[in-house]
Amino acid sequence: MVTDEQRARIRRLYFAEHWKVGTIAAELGVHHDTVRGALEVERFVRTTARVRPTMLDPYRDLIAQTLAQHPKLRATRLYEMLRARGYQGSALQVRRYVARHRPVSSAEAYLRLSTLPGEQAQVDWAHFGRLRIGGAERPLCAFVLVLSWSRALYARFVLEQSLESFLPLPAPLLLRRTYLLLAG
Repeated sequence: MVTDEQRARIRRLYFAEHWKVGTIAAELGVHHDTVRGALEVERFVRTTARVRPTMLDPYRDLIAQTLAQHPKLRATRLYEMLRARGYQGSALQVRRYVARHRPVSSAEAYLRLSTLPGEQAQVDWAHFGRLRIGGAERPLCAFVLVLSWSRALYARFVLEQSLESFLPLPAPLLLRRTYLLLAG
């Protein structure tokens, strides 16, 4: 049991002299739990948070219903809707409330493709405006190929989006080669 005189000395050393609990216990020859009990700091610690009413309280149900129907609706739009219904508070308060209570969207599923070297490539054509050649204007296009494994990029600029303009072989030679491949 701590006497009133010891309690006063412990409190003076802790609050006025800023000694640590262990130092006070060693100086007075008491257990550190005895020192903590004499300080009575638990008396000053609030165990529950005090919830104060806000101007937003009457509109919480409306916000919850609106967010349930439209989970991606912006807080500023909700603020405008509340202002039309008589809300006098700030937009910041609405933003904070919406950030805490917005429904979490479920994760979207995706399939990660893994390919071996040389197994797959993605191709596309790109348009780069028009190019003046002599007195005529021609479209400037690019054939773009991306290898799926290494992400290596190949681009070739051509004047039209056709197979003949892309391949280096002349068209008659290409047709004969294709025929030989199909016949053989």
